[in-house]
Amino acid sequence: MSDLDQRVRDAFDEVKAPESVKNQTLACIEAARCAVEAPVSASAKASFEQPSLPRPRFRVHGVRRMAALAACLVLAAVCLSGYRLYAEPTAYVGIDVNPSLELSVNRFGLVVEAKALNEDGRAVLDSVSLENRPYASALEALTESEGFAPYMQETSFVEVSVTSGDSRQAESLRAESDAQLAALPCAGACAVVSEGDRAAAADAGMGVGRYRAVLELMERDPNVTLEACSKMSMRELRDRIEACARPDSETASGGKGEGRGSAGGGRFGQGATSGSENGMGRGQGGDPGAPL
Repeated sequence: MSDLDQRVRDAFDEVKAPESVKNQTLACIEAARCAVEAPVSASAKASFEQPSLPRPRFRVHGVRRMAALAACLVLAAVCLSGYRLYAEPTAYVGIDVNPSLELSVNRFGLVVEAKALNEDGRAVLDSVSLENRPYASALEALTESEGFAPYMQETSFVEVSVTSGDSRQAESLRAESDAQLAALPCAGACAVVSEGDRAAAADAGMGVGRYRAVLELMERDPNVTLEACSKMSMRELRDRIEACARPDSETASGGKGEGRGSAGGGRFGQGATSGSENGMGRGQGGDPGAPL
């Protein structure tokens, strides 16, 4: 049995007619039964000794109508429950490049809603329809769409964030995302994140991937503001994070500075400066031939 088959089986195991529908159906059936089996009068009992006459057809038709109505009520309840299961998201996938999008995925792995989180995201969704597709197919259509193409350069960075209360579905969506990211010309990453992170990102007006990157950058560089970060692309955020993570010795630039030179020889010596490995500096030297 495939993973999707198991999800369908699990989903419809949850389908139950509401108690009100059950009670109404039973009442209809009981009323129909009582109408057919109603007690007859004493005079009617005497007639049992006489040859029986055909029952009126309208009673039979009435029972059939009531049974059909009961069946329709049960079917309607099942259909409503099935639609609710189809339309109810059980996972959310955030996609951040510069456009920020969020795809809502149901328990069957189908995208039931695509939402833009910024202006660039709205422009992208205007160029492609993603709803009612399997997630992998929707992600492929998105990355191949005309609106998304300008952001798929080698220098770009795509961040995919998966949130779901079902760990099995979360892992499945993460694997499908990784497979699609591997086929892109740009760099990317995918992670499973908590509902708390998703809610905090929504409060900040950002996608989850962008929000997490902003927090990391602000932790490394306290001078960076949330407003400034919100205007950066994911590539810019990642570059800034990597720059802040480098050791000071690798990021320092060379320069000229004061140094201490040898007393023998000329009046200028080689000296080390702060912030670089080697620097040119004015040394303190003596006259040629002067005693040490």
